[in-house]
Amino acid sequence: MSVVFDHGQGRIAARLTPWDERALGFVTAEVTALDIATVDQAGPLLAELEHWCAGQSVHYLFGRIDAASPVAKAALLQHGYQFVETSLTVSRSGFAHLPTVPRGMLPTLRPATAADIPELRRIAATDFSHGRFLEDPAIDPARAANRTANWVEDLVTGGLAQVAESRGRTIGFHAERVHPEQRSAELLLTGATAPYAMLALPLWVTALESLAARDIQQCTTLVSAANTGILNLYARLGFHFNSTLFGFRKFL
Repeated sequence: MSVVFDHGQGRIAARLTPWDERALGFVTAEVTALDIATVDQAGPLLAELEHWCAGQSVHYLFGRIDAASPVAKAALLQHGYQFVETSLTVSRSGFAHLPTVPRGMLPTLRPATAADIPELRRIAATDFSHGRFLEDPAIDPARAANRTANWVEDLVTGGLAQVAESRGRTIGFHAERVHPEQRSAELLLTGATAPYAMLALPLWVTALESLAARDIQQCTTLVSAANTGILNLYARLGFHFNSTLFGFRKFL
Protein backbone atom coordinates (compact mmCIF):
# COMPACT_ATOMS: atom_id res chain seq x y z
CA MET A 1 0.00 0.00 0.00
CA SER A 2 1.33 3.42 -1.00
CA VAL A 3 0.25 6.97 -0.24
CA VAL A 4 1.13 10.46 -1.51
CA PHE A 5 0.47 13.80 0.19
CA ASP A 6 0.86 16.98 -1.82
CA HIS A 7 0.61 20.56 -0.50
CA GLY A 8 1.57 23.33 -2.91
CA GLN A 9 5.27 22.94 -3.59
CA GLY A 10 5.72 20.20 -0.99
CA ARG A 11 5.20 16.48 -1.53
CA ILE A 12 5.79 13.30 0.46
CA ALA A 13 5.21 9.68 -0.56
CA ALA A 14 5.41 6.49 1.47
CA ARG A 15 4.58 2.80 1.36
CA LEU A 16 4.08 -0.05 3.78
CA THR A 17 6.92 -2.60 3.78
CA PRO A 18 5.43 -5.93 4.91
CA TRP A 19 8.66 -7.75 3.98
CA ASP A 20 10.43 -5.80 6.73
CA GLU A 21 7.56 -6.31 9.18
CA ARG A 22 7.85 -10.07 8.65
CA ALA A 23 11.35 -10.09 10.18
CA LEU A 24 11.27 -7.13 12.57
CA GLY A 25 7.99 -8.02 14.27
CA PHE A 26 6.25 -4.64 13.94
CA VAL A 27 4.58 -2.66 11.17
CA THR A 28 7.00 -0.62 9.06
CA ALA A 29 6.68 2.01 6.35
CA GLU A 30 9.19 3.70 4.05
CA VAL A 31 9.26 7.32 2.92
CA THR A 32 9.98 7.02 -0.81
CA ALA A 33 9.95 10.76 -1.65
CA LEU A 34 10.31 13.99 0.29
CA ASP A 35 10.22 17.08 -1.90
CA ILE A 36 10.18 20.39 -0.04
CA ALA A 37 11.57 23.85 -0.75
CA THR A 38 11.41 25.15 2.84
CA VAL A 39 11.46 23.63 6.30
CA ASP A 40 7.97 24.99 6.99
CA GLN A 41 6.50 22.91 4.17
CA ALA A 42 7.52 19.70 5.93
CA GLY A 43 5.34 20.16 9.03
CA PRO A 44 1.90 19.58 7.45
CA LEU A 45 3.23 16.84 5.19
CA LEU A 46 4.86 14.87 8.01
CA ALA A 47 1.82 15.35 10.23
CA GLU A 48 -0.48 13.99 7.53
CA LEU A 49 1.87 11.08 6.87
CA GLU A 50 2.13 10.19 10.55
CA HIS A 51 -1.66 10.35 10.85
CA TRP A 52 -1.88 7.84 8.00
CA CYS A 53 0.77 5.70 9.72
CA ALA A 54 -1.30 5.69 12.92
CA GLY A 55 -4.23 4.33 10.96
CA GLN A 56 -2.00 1.55 9.59
CA SER A 57 -0.48 0.78 13.03
CA VAL A 58 3.00 1.70 11.73
CA HIS A 59 5.58 1.60 14.50
CA TYR A 60 8.76 2.31 12.50
CA LEU A 61 8.87 4.93 9.73
CA PHE A 62 12.09 5.20 7.73
CA GLY A 63 13.61 6.45 4.48
CA ARG A 64 16.60 8.05 2.79
CA ILE A 65 17.24 11.60 1.59
CA ASP A 66 19.97 13.27 -0.41
CA ALA A 67 22.73 14.22 2.02
CA ALA A 68 23.18 17.44 0.05
CA SER A 69 19.69 18.67 1.02
CA PRO A 70 20.04 20.82 4.17
CA VAL A 71 16.35 21.75 4.08
CA ALA A 72 15.19 18.13 4.25
CA LYS A 73 17.74 17.32 6.95
CA ALA A 74 16.66 20.27 9.09
CA ALA A 75 12.98 19.45 8.67
CA LEU A 76 13.39 15.83 9.72
CA LEU A 77 15.50 16.69 12.75
CA GLN A 78 12.97 19.31 13.87
CA HIS A 79 10.21 16.71 13.76
CA GLY A 80 11.91 14.03 15.82
CA TYR A 81 13.54 11.89 13.14
CA GLN A 82 17.02 10.47 13.65
CA PHE A 83 19.73 9.67 11.13
CA VAL A 84 21.04 6.14 11.58
CA GLU A 85 23.04 5.23 8.46
CA THR A 86 24.69 6.69 5.39
CA SER A 87 24.84 5.07 1.98
CA LEU A 88 26.37 5.84 -1.40
CA THR A 89 25.03 5.33 -4.90
CA VAL A 90 27.68 3.95 -7.24
CA SER A 91 27.74 3.04 -10.92
CA ARG A 92 29.95 1.73 -13.69
CA SER A 93 29.60 2.36 -17.42
CA GLY A 94 31.14 -0.30 -19.60
CA PHE A 95 33.14 -3.24 -18.32
CA ALA A 96 36.52 -2.83 -19.96
CA HIS A 97 39.72 -2.76 -17.91
CA LEU A 98 38.49 -4.87 -15.01
CA PRO A 99 41.20 -6.03 -12.59
CA THR A 100 43.14 -9.01 -13.85
CA VAL A 101 42.33 -12.18 -11.94
CA PRO A 102 43.89 -15.61 -12.61
CA ARG A 103 41.22 -17.60 -14.46
CA GLY A 104 41.55 -20.43 -11.96
CA MET A 105 40.36 -18.10 -9.19
CA LEU A 106 37.19 -16.98 -10.97
CA PRO A 107 34.09 -18.62 -9.47
CA THR A 108 31.17 -19.70 -11.62
CA LEU A 109 27.62 -18.39 -11.32
CA ARG A 110 24.46 -20.46 -11.74
CA PRO A 111 20.79 -19.71 -11.02
CA ALA A 112 19.90 -20.31 -7.38
CA THR A 113 17.25 -22.93 -6.62
CA ALA A 114 15.11 -23.74 -3.61
CA ALA A 115 17.74 -26.27 -2.51
CA ASP A 116 20.26 -23.44 -2.14
CA ILE A 117 18.10 -21.33 0.17
CA PRO A 118 19.32 -22.71 3.55
CA GLU A 119 22.98 -22.07 2.75
CA LEU A 120 22.33 -18.66 1.19
CA ARG A 121 20.21 -17.67 4.20
CA ARG A 122 23.08 -18.70 6.47
CA ILE A 123 25.57 -16.61 4.51
CA ALA A 124 23.25 -13.59 4.53
CA ALA A 125 22.55 -13.87 8.25
CA THR A 126 26.14 -14.39 9.40
CA ASP A 127 28.34 -12.57 6.88
CA PHE A 128 26.47 -9.32 6.24
CA SER A 129 26.76 -6.54 8.83
CA HIS A 130 25.81 -3.40 6.92
CA GLY A 131 22.50 -1.89 5.86
CA ARG A 132 19.78 0.33 7.28
CA PHE A 133 18.46 -2.15 9.87
CA LEU A 134 21.78 -3.79 10.71
CA GLU A 135 23.26 -0.36 11.46
CA ASP A 136 20.33 0.92 13.52
CA PRO A 137 21.20 0.37 17.21
CA ALA A 138 17.51 0.32 18.10
CA ILE A 139 16.87 -2.82 16.01
CA ASP A 140 17.57 -6.22 17.52
CA PRO A 141 20.60 -7.60 15.62
CA ALA A 142 19.08 -11.07 15.30
CA ARG A 143 15.91 -9.66 13.73
CA ALA A 144 17.96 -7.46 11.39
CA ALA A 145 20.01 -10.47 10.30
CA ASN A 146 16.83 -12.45 9.73
CA ARG A 147 15.52 -9.63 7.56
CA THR A 148 18.63 -9.91 5.34
CA ALA A 149 18.18 -13.69 5.16
CA ASN A 150 14.52 -13.21 4.19
CA TRP A 151 15.58 -10.78 1.48
CA VAL A 152 17.95 -13.33 -0.04
CA GLU A 153 15.25 -15.99 0.02
CA ASP A 154 12.87 -13.60 -1.73
CA LEU A 155 15.55 -12.92 -4.36
CA VAL A 156 15.91 -16.64 -4.99
CA THR A 157 12.15 -17.08 -5.23
CA GLY A 158 11.97 -14.16 -7.64
CA GLY A 159 14.63 -15.65 -9.90
CA LEU A 160 17.08 -12.81 -9.24
CA ALA A 161 19.80 -14.67 -7.32
CA GLN A 162 22.75 -16.72 -8.50
CA VAL A 163 24.99 -19.06 -6.54
CA ALA A 164 28.73 -18.49 -6.73
CA GLU A 165 30.72 -21.73 -6.72
CA SER A 166 34.41 -22.53 -6.70
CA ARG A 167 35.71 -26.09 -6.99
CA GLY A 168 32.26 -27.46 -6.23
CA ARG A 169 31.73 -25.37 -3.09
CA THR A 170 29.29 -22.53 -2.52
CA ILE A 171 31.38 -19.45 -1.79
CA GLY A 172 28.70 -16.75 -1.98
CA PHE A 173 25.95 -15.37 -4.16
CA HIS A 174 25.09 -12.56 -6.54
CA ALA A 175 21.69 -10.97 -7.16
CA GLU A 176 20.83 -8.56 -9.94
CA ARG A 177 17.89 -7.08 -11.79
CA VAL A 178 18.59 -6.62 -15.49
CA HIS A 179 16.80 -4.14 -17.75
CA PRO A 180 17.67 -5.38 -21.26
CA GLU A 181 15.85 -2.56 -23.04
CA GLN A 182 18.03 0.01 -21.26
CA ARG A 183 21.07 -2.29 -21.35
CA SER A 184 21.45 -1.67 -17.63
CA ALA A 185 21.37 -3.64 -14.39
CA GLU A 186 20.83 -3.05 -10.69
CA LEU A 187 23.24 -4.97 -8.48
CA LEU A 188 21.02 -5.95 -5.55
CA LEU A 189 23.20 -7.95 -3.18
CA THR A 190 26.53 -9.69 -3.67
CA GLY A 191 28.91 -11.28 -1.23
CA ALA A 192 31.37 -14.04 -0.48
CA THR A 193 31.09 -15.99 2.74
CA ALA A 194 33.84 -15.32 5.31
CA PRO A 195 36.00 -18.42 4.67
CA TYR A 196 36.21 -17.38 1.00
CA ALA A 197 36.65 -13.64 1.48
CA MET A 198 39.76 -13.77 -0.73
CA LEU A 199 37.44 -14.61 -3.65
CA ALA A 200 35.35 -11.43 -3.27
CA LEU A 201 37.17 -9.61 -6.07
CA PRO A 202 37.01 -12.60 -8.44
CA LEU A 203 33.29 -12.95 -7.65
CA TRP A 204 32.59 -9.34 -8.64
CA VAL A 205 34.72 -9.69 -11.78
CA THR A 206 32.74 -12.79 -12.75
CA ALA A 207 29.45 -10.96 -12.19
CA LEU A 208 30.53 -7.94 -14.24
CA GLU A 209 31.93 -10.07 -17.05
CA SER A 210 28.59 -11.90 -17.13
CA LEU A 211 26.80 -8.58 -17.63
CA ALA A 212 29.18 -7.61 -20.42
CA ALA A 213 28.55 -10.94 -22.15
CA ARG A 214 24.83 -10.07 -22.23
CA ASP A 215 25.54 -6.65 -23.77
CA ILE A 216 24.69 -4.77 -20.57
CA GLN A 217 26.44 -1.40 -20.65
CA GLN A 218 25.85 0.06 -17.19
CA CYS A 219 25.19 -1.10 -13.64
CA THR A 220 24.25 0.71 -10.45
CA THR A 221 24.04 -0.21 -6.80
CA LEU A 222 23.75 1.17 -3.28
CA VAL A 223 26.38 0.53 -0.61
CA SER A 224 26.70 1.45 3.05
CA ALA A 225 29.25 4.18 3.68
CA ALA A 226 30.31 2.24 6.79
CA ASN A 227 31.33 -0.75 4.68
CA THR A 228 34.85 0.42 3.91
CA GLY A 229 35.91 -2.98 2.60
CA ILE A 230 33.30 -2.99 -0.14
CA LEU A 231 33.92 0.68 -0.92
CA ASN A 232 37.57 -0.11 -1.56
CA LEU A 233 36.52 -3.06 -3.69
CA TYR A 234 34.18 -0.94 -5.82
CA ALA A 235 36.92 1.66 -6.26
CA ARG A 236 39.30 -1.07 -7.42
CA LEU A 237 36.64 -2.30 -9.85
CA GLY A 238 36.37 1.16 -11.42
CA PHE A 239 33.00 2.23 -10.06
CA HIS A 240 32.10 5.90 -9.71
CA PHE A 241 30.62 7.28 -6.49
CA ASN A 242 27.66 9.41 -7.48
CA SER A 243 25.69 10.59 -4.43
CA THR A 244 25.36 10.26 -0.67
CA LEU A 245 22.10 9.39 1.06
CA PHE A 246 21.21 9.78 4.74
CA GLY A 247 18.99 7.08 6.20
CA PHE A 248 16.52 8.29 8.83
CA ARG A 249 13.85 6.77 11.03
CA LYS A 250 11.30 7.52 13.72
CA PHE A 251 9.46 5.26 16.11
CA LEU A 252 5.76 6.15 16.18
